[in-house]
Amino acid sequence: MSDDVWRVYFADMGGQTASIVFNDGIARRINDLPHTHAMKIRVPLKAPRADGLPNKEEAGALGRLDEQLAGIIKAEGGEYLGRVTNNGARWMLALIPPHPRAMEAALQAAAAADGYAPEIHVEADPGKAIYWQDLYPSEDDRQVMVDMEVQAALRDQGDNPEMRREIGHWVYFRDEPTARLFAGWAGENGYQGISAGPAEGNEPLWLVRMTHQGTLQLNDISGHSLAISRHVREIGGQYDGWESAVTL
Repeated sequence: MSDDVWRVYFADMGGQTASIVFNDGIARRINDLPHTHAMKIRVPLKAPRADGLPNKEEAGALGRLDEQLAGIIKAEGGEYLGRVTNNGARWMLALIPPHPRAMEAALQAAAAADGYAPEIHVEADPGKAIYWQDLYPSEDDRQVMVDMEVQAALRDQGDNPEMRREIGHWVYFRDEPTARLFAGWAGENGYQGISAGPAEGNEPLWLVRMTHQGTLQLNDISGHSLAISRHVREIGGQYDGWESAVTL
């Protein structure tokens, strides 16, 4: 059974938005892979938007090209890891066996058939930095990624992200003093409905619950989730996320 778990998030790179798609599932086994070389395939976009990302039409063509190139990499013994798109180009990233001449030729031919002229870079990478540094999300990136996934799931149920509503947050701590310290922080920062008590069925953890009024537009909800998660990490707790009823 495949352990692939493909996820997407956005990050700032050099002052421009980057769209990053990566295989989260491979993290459990990537350090055990025998591959010691990284391949980076840079594909210049034909007609990038003003923000450096592909327009809707080209996004479809690039998706098909991604599948083709990933298939070639796999057939030649490599491991496709994901892609980064920003500043008018898409980078496809992979771990590969050494001496990939046949793979490079096949990749160039497939891209040329779709009118692209890729630049292929290969370098030694025994530490798998191409995955851990170029693709893997930071804790902040992962929080925004989760926000996007919950937002999308609610939208699939008919939710209107622009509508204001009550949004609840769940935070866990190992002891009562830290839980009450955080509850004080929450009150000072405008959160309502704050409660702190033993986590039911999950002792000896302590649970802090609180709410705020807002929308599910990404800059709004992530503004709260990032502030909460950062503070919680600083004092040794665990942010368990937010919840909202579907709001039409």
